[in-house]
Amino acid sequence: MARRPASTARLFVTLMLVLVPVSCGVKAREGRMARTADVPGGLEDPTSGGTPTTEARKVEILPLVELKVTGDDGNPLNKIATTAVSDLEQYWTVEFPKVYDDKYVPLKGGLFAYGSDTDPSTLPCPADSIDAMMGNAFYCPTDDAVAWDQEQLLPYLASEYGDFTVAVVLAHEWGHVIQQRAGGFEASVFTELQADCFAGSWVAHVHDSTRTHFDVNTAVLDQALGGVLFLKDAPGITSDEPTAHGSGFDRVGAFQDGFENGAAACKGYLDGKVQPFQFPFTSQADLDNEGNLPLEDSVDLDGQTVPGIKTQAISSLEDYWTKEFPKLGGGTWKRLQKPVEFDKSDPPTCDGEEVTSFRLFLCVPEHRIGYSSDLVEQAYKRYGDFGVATLLGSQYGLDVQVELDDVPDDVTLMTRRGDCYTGAWTAEMIPDENGDPADPDLSLVLSPGDLDEAVGVLLGIRSESDRIRQGPGFDRVRAFRTGVLQGAEACKDLKD
Repeated sequence: MARRPASTARLFVTLMLVLVPVSCGVKAREGRMARTADVPGGLEDPTSGGTPTTEARKVEILPLVELKVTGDDGNPLNKIATTAVSDLEQYWTVEFPKVYDDKYVPLKGGLFAYGSDTDPSTLPCPADSIDAMMGNAFYCPTDDAVAWDQEQLLPYLASEYGDFTVAVVLAHEWGHVIQQRAGGFEASVFTELQADCFAGSWVAHVHDSTRTHFDVNTAVLDQALGGVLFLKDAPGITSDEPTAHGSGFDRVGAFQDGFENGAAACKGYLDGKVQPFQFPFTSQADLDNEGNLPLEDSVDLDGQTVPGIKTQAISSLEDYWTKEFPKLGGGTWKRLQKPVEFDKSDPPTCDGEEVTSFRLFLCVPEHRIGYSSDLVEQAYKRYGDFGVATLLGSQYGLDVQVELDDVPDDVTLMTRRGDCYTGAWTAEMIPDENGDPADPDLSLVLSPGDLDEAVGVLLGIRSESDRIRQGPGFDRVRAFRTGVLQGAEACKDLKD
């Protein structure tokens, strides 16, 4: 995130109500909110013991399917890949005629797995060296074959994002198989996003099946989204580059489109249905710091305070909501008090009661955000400066609902609205072709990768209890995207 030039106890926690004595649950402001037996929170302290939860699903899990794979070294993840291939072939046999009014032709050139000791000449679409092919999976149209790195790529994806993410990668490659059968394709960001969309449509099919090889519950789906995000382009690559695959924001959005709307929704991707959100670095300073402002304030050589992302994000949020809140029918925006940053060994209070269970919250009576130092440091280190800004923005999204007297009873809906409002604020900082944000009065402008950081933090910085209580990361990301694409008014009307 770049800084714009100077010229230019109701306790909520991504979804929170006020803490009163623990035995009482929550306390509501006069005429605003009914009492509840629980104290919902946005981000719980994972060491506080959270509420154990389970997700009931009645699914018959079928055995894995083993197919011939040239070069298979016995890696058990190859069975995940071949099972996905078997299922994808069955899915597209039914789905392809619906979308393209033609018969699906099964893959003819076979499957290939390789490692660092593989002779590249034995592979489809070979590169000059095997090193150039490592860390990759691909479809080769000339040979009508699919290949993958079984040594590095598959083990990494499985360890970081779960075994099913291996299947999602194969589903993306099968998207290219489908494109070839639909009339061929030319490498572009649009073909890559369409393949992500096709992958999402297959995953929805698996998710909805009662007899399946993969149990795709909401936790597995969130992991898979994390894998899609990982496969994004590096920040600074633009969508018109021939090797572009899409930003994480774009790729996750395309996957969600296919998941929610089916394969037919993906057909128009090659006809300009989607607008990629990729932009270059516009200054050497932003490139040098990889698009990240410092986390903390600092003092320059002239003795002037240089604000870090925590300070800058709050300033930008206040400026945005001062202008936007009246448009939502809320009258004059009431600025929040200075946030409370705390160490978990020294918990803060809200309306006289200690806050011990949460590391991110909105204290309604004091009109103040609280966050733990550990949380913002983790978000900054793992995702970058806009990961921190997104967490803070989500609390402002909660306060907007409180001040509008529009707090839903459904905790998950309130969370999603808060994320959506965060997306609406984010949209005003997306740069145009000159590097200027939509709202020139805001103190910040997005850097390449910031949208991806927002998606990452919504998926990754939460406990299992948070995920069940607030809803899947899938839904939170979708709500954030709604705010970015449609604005704050759409958030106010968000129902499901």
